[in-house]
Amino acid sequence: MPWGIILISATTAGILDLRHRRIPNWLVIITVGVSFVFHIGIAGLEGLWSSVLGMLIGTAILFPLFLLRGMGAGDVKFFGALGAAVTYRYVFLVLFISVVVAAVLALFRIYFAGAALKTLANTGRLIAWLGRGRFKPHPLLNLTNKSALSVPFGVAIAIASWIFLFMKLR
Repeated sequence: MPWGIILISATTAGILDLRHRRIPNWLVIITVGVSFVFHIGIAGLEGLWSSVLGMLIGTAILFPLFLLRGMGAGDVKFFGALGAAVTYRYVFLVLFISVVVAAVLALFRIYFAGAALKTLANTGRLIAWLGRGRFKPHPLLNLTNKSALSVPFGVAIAIASWIFLFMKLR
């Protein structure tokens, strides 16, 4: 597994997402390219297939959230790139850790903003919206609403990548 590319790419993505709220395409392309080369060098075509499958799964899992405007395109593309690095064998584990980290970060964000009741009300509105079969972005509860609280998912991915690698090295 390309430990270095995972840590460097994920950390860079986390920093850029925190500072600028975007993850650039150049980082995604470099991460995918180095991951493919690494896995081909280690396991040939089987390694490439494993890496491509990880990329496809990583992208496909988060793509619906992008369509609903609940996540940015950079997050989706970068998680696909990270899937290429960790391969299909570990993409679900890294996703699980990322979601848990994002949830913890979101709870801290809600607490320090004093927005617990508003968040609960908005969650109810969003569930009702989706419960009525409206599988499209909510008019107010989406990424385009600059006043809404949000957590940069790239930061959660970065922290999750470090946790994942520490787990793998033990």
